[in-house]
Amino acid sequence: MRGMIWVLVLAASLAIEANSVFGLEPGTAVGPIKLLALSGESITMNNYQQRPGTAVLFLSGRCEATEKAIAEINRLHEKYRLRDVLFVGVCANSAESGDELRTFAQRRGIIFPMYRDPQGEIARHFGARVTPELFLLDSKGSLIFHGGMADDASRQAAGKALGALLRKEPIESAAVPIQGTPLDRPGPKREVDDPYGTVSFSSELVFEKIPSAPAHHCSTICEAANGDLLCLWYGGSYESADDQALFLARRKPGERNWSTPQVLAQNALQPPGNGVIFCEASGRVWIVWSRMEGSRPMRRGSGWGQCRLMYRTSTDHGATWSDDRTLLDNTIGGVPRNPPITLTGGTMLLPDGQSHFLALRPDSSTWQRIGAFSGGSQPAVIERRDGSLLALLRHSQDITQIESRDGGSSWSAARPTLLKNPGAGISMVKLKNGHLVLVFNDSPTSRTPLSICRSLDEGVTWESPMHLETNPGEYSYPCVIQSSDSKLHITYTFRRYSIKHVELNEDWIVHVERAD
Repeated sequence: MRGMIWVLVLAASLAIEANSVFGLEPGTAVGPIKLLALSGESITMNNYQQRPGTAVLFLSGRCEATEKAIAEINRLHEKYRLRDVLFVGVCANSAESGDELRTFAQRRGIIFPMYRDPQGEIARHFGARVTPELFLLDSKGSLIFHGGMADDASRQAAGKALGALLRKEPIESAAVPIQGTPLDRPGPKREVDDPYGTVSFSSELVFEKIPSAPAHHCSTICEAANGDLLCLWYGGSYESADDQALFLARRKPGERNWSTPQVLAQNALQPPGNGVIFCEASGRVWIVWSRMEGSRPMRRGSGWGQCRLMYRTSTDHGATWSDDRTLLDNTIGGVPRNPPITLTGGTMLLPDGQSHFLALRPDSSTWQRIGAFSGGSQPAVIERRDGSLLALLRHSQDITQIESRDGGSSWSAARPTLLKNPGAGISMVKLKNGHLVLVFNDSPTSRTPLSICRSLDEGVTWESPMHLETNPGEYSYPCVIQSSDSKLHITYTFRRYSIKHVELNEDWIVHVERAD
């Protein structure tokens, strides 16, 4: 008899345990549910009648099954949220803090409310056993569907249940076994990567007006060794005018405003034209520019074929400068547009603009003309991981490209790319992570829009461009660099009235929209 009593007690105990495990039966009203907000406040959910359905999902930021399923859960939510179905996430793991869950939700694009159930009371009430797990309630707060979310078959069953709910049709019970991570074994805390990044963007005109110089063009920018940004361009009454001058402006670290532009070079008989500014590894700052030496008077926009390359240097971050010198003796024709790159061996390679490159080797103080090319002009060049060089060329209708496998001494024949170009200046930089960023006019005929795009495979393919400027007017001749803090800095001609500076990070190019 005593043995029979123990059997009956054990059976009753198992029945109670089974009831607590399986929780609500279909058709049972859930009733008011006390939830703990991630910030710590307590709320009671009892407003089921305000919507056709409520999907209660048991989730965990420490659960690998949830991690693998969350993108599909988000897609299911996106499909039904505008049809007024409320998704509610519940975490029954007492070890997961509100901050940990908030980080998980934000970085996984969860845009439905998440709550904590640290004592597991809600999980026991529902009979939840794993994560992720779904309980679908109707407008009366009654359970009408229960299933898993960890696999495609379970999510398809959940989607069918949601559709039937909205169509007011009978809902079939899920025939798919519920899989997932047991609630009492969610796993250790883990780092959750942030796929959305942080978007950074600002812009300003370097100046609004310079007395006696209304037209400005062809800017370049560099970062000095002390962190100052230095912007160089030419301006005057018009392109090729007698009063054309080289201007320099400075922006100190942490400041938003540029210094008043100063005139660096001006000569009515031999005005300065296109210039580039750059800082070599030693910290010495260079300016290389084309001195226009054609006979005057000269019509607007002419004279670029009769230029001599000049240079000056600074050892105090551009505060004072050396005397002007010729870069190449007795050579006419150079019009620089893009600054040089430093190759792996230490050689600086500078495009002279029209048909050659210039090289300054580590063991020499003299620049040499090398690497004739054709099929475009004003190259923008980068060095690939394998040591080969890629140069993109300004060209009418589309950008062309050439390649070198001997350090720029010789170049392949130019071939067209899929990138548009109206025959205007372009600029390209290789980032610290190996990605390429190109700034160009994404049009075969117009200097607007001004656009930016990336290549993740060293120029084999390019992503769709983002636009920096789309209004009518000229936005051209960009220069792009990456500063020591990894920000991208771009300067360009702004309607010929001024020079504009844009500062952004790579995330701005990539992340056009986040979950909201």
